Amino acid sequence: MIQKLPKDWEIKELNRVIVDIIDYRGKTPRKLGGNWSESGTIALSAMNVKQGQLVNLEKARFVNDELYNKWMKSEVIKADILMTSEAPLGETYLVPDDRKICLSQRLFCIRADSSVVLPQFLFYFFNSPISRKQIDLRATGTTVLGIRQSDLRETPIIVPPLTTQRKIAAVLSAYDDLIENNTRRIRILEDMAQTLYREWFVHFRFPGHENVPMVESPLGPIPQGWEVKRLDEVAQLYRGRSYRSINLVEDGEGLPFLNLKNINREGGFRSDGLKWYNGEFKETQAAVSNDIIMALTDVTQDRKVVARSARVPDLGYEKYVFSMDLLKVQPKKLIQSDFLYALLKYSSFAQKLKEFANGTTVLHLSPSHVQSSELILPSDVIRHKYAEIAKSVRQQSDLLQNRNANLQQTRDLLLPKLISGEIDVSELDINTNLKHRGK
Repeated sequence: MIQKLPKDWEIKELNRVIVDIIDYRGKTPRKLGGNWSESGTIALSAMNVKQGQLVNLEKARFVNDELYNKWMKSEVIKADILMTSEAPLGETYLVPDDRKICLSQRLFCIRADSSVVLPQFLFYFFNSPISRKQIDLRATGTTVLGIRQSDLRETPIIVPPLTTQRKIAAVLSAYDDLIENNTRRIRILEDMAQTLYREWFVHFRFPGHENVPMVESPLGPIPQGWEVKRLDEVAQLYRGRSYRSINLVEDGEGLPFLNLKNINREGGFRSDGLKWYNGEFKETQAAVSNDIIMALTDVTQDRKVVARSARVPDLGYEKYVFSMDLLKVQPKKLIQSDFLYALLKYSSFAQKLKEFANGTTVLHLSPSHVQSSELILPSDVIRHKYAEIAKSVRQQSDLLQNRNANLQQTRDLLLPKLISGEIDVSELDINTNLKHRGK
């Protein structure tokens, strides 16, 4: 696995550096005489663990106390590591506190023996290319790769001295703490933009509203001087590019390709869904930073993605191609882009529009329904005021997102070099307080 390690570093099987692996993957509520609940203790599965974070929590299920006590004979505790056993394989999450968790499908819970290996170091080791390769080598399956607990226990682990482990973890967690802080600031900015939109354009408490009477409209009472418009009256709509799998290439070999996976549930942009495209396209099927895209399809039946919009952030790319599952919504002259995006995301527009989507396994929304949908268009003065504020928020958010991208890139470059000992930190005088990653 490793040709040469620094002095005093060892390679041990995972089984020798852990207390236990908690594995309840075969259990179901039915087998235990119960059912999923609407509330209670969250039951996490493989779909909830990705890139060191908990995701898709809105899809998570719950168990009541009675079922939890039957299910979890050994509880998840702070600094345990959750690892997906398949689909996808090897994704991890370091539990930051003593939260109550029920382990569900395709998920191991690994408890490190902290006298041998620090949980934080083991977490970062699992995320290194070295570990990923070793886990993949022990995986089995034809269509879906998975790993058995017995094979996982035999996986080789690089074990430096504890002082060195702590320094490696401290270096890497410093990057993660900065990323986490920036992500928190982005959420605050998003909340500010949303709160202001709803105050002005949903509750109609905009600057000077006291002097503006309400009048009737097809969508109910609105301030005088505001209008009801169809979306195609305020924006040009463009359908994306149909593609084949042969058109999708390795990262960086073509143009960045926007697709359904770039739309978050409930709206917003997902950068980790970006693909790469090499093929023909029309200029109307291309997008640039700050363009608005809308989902026309949804692979689930809960309608959380279809009709939702996202703004393409400034990721440093000159041009994107977007798929036919998306619609580009380009504001017409005098319609501010930052205002239009806020309307599509924060108003009830998507909530109403999504009901027109239909299909058995995949929901489809006709562009004709999108273009004919009605919206409330405020006066130009109020739109302009909001757009100026939203633009400032957007620029700050993009700056933080770009900082995070740079931090992630640097961390990912350092990770394998630190874990393998290629970069020596043994003599490094740094603060090794790991308060943000458990102790």
